[in-house]
Amino acid sequence: MKGLLTLVFLAVLSVTAFSQRSVDKIFEQYSESDGYVTITLKGNLLNLFECDDDDDDNDSERNPQNITEIRILTQEDDSKDALNFIKMAARDIDNKDYEEYLSVRKSAQDIRMLIRQDGKFISEMLLIGGGEDNFIIQMKGKITHQEAEKIRRDIREDNGNGKGVLSNLN
Repeated sequence: MKGLLTLVFLAVLSVTAFSQRSVDKIFEQYSESDGYVTITLKGNLLNLFECDDDDDDNDSERNPQNITEIRILTQEDDSKDALNFIKMAARDIDNKDYEEYLSVRKSAQDIRMLIRQDGKFISEMLLIGGGEDNFIIQMKGKITHQEAEKIRRDIREDNGNGKGVLSNLN
C-alpha cells in the first residue's frame, strides 16, 4: 500500500512538472531568439506595484496581492518569423492542468486566459494573445477568484476610460 501511494505521488508530481516545463520551455526557447522580448518581474519589484494600491479603500478592486512572479514574452512588431502564440501554446503547453477562464476574439486578435487551480486559489494564470499582437503573460502566486475576475473584467471591458485592453487592438 505504501509503495502504491508513493507511485501515485510520483506520477502526480511528474505530470505537474511536465506541464510547467512546457511553459518554461516556451520562455527558454524564445527568450534568446531575435525578434522576441522577455520580461521577468519577481519578489520585491512586484511590491512596488502594491504601493500604488495603498490609497485605494475598495479591497475588491485591488490588484492581486500575492503574485510571486510575472513573466512576459512578446514578439517584436518587425519580426520576420511571425508566430501565432495561440497556436504555439495549443501545441506546446499541456492544457489538461489548465482551465480556460476567458476567450475573446476581436478582428484579427485572439486572447485566452488559462488558470491552474490549487485548492481555493489560482496558482498560475496564463494570458495568451495570438494574431496581430502575440504575447504570453504568466502570473504565479496565490490569486483569489475575486482578483482573477477583476483581471478578466479589465481585459473584456472598456473600464469607462476608453483604454481597455481590447480597445487598443485592431
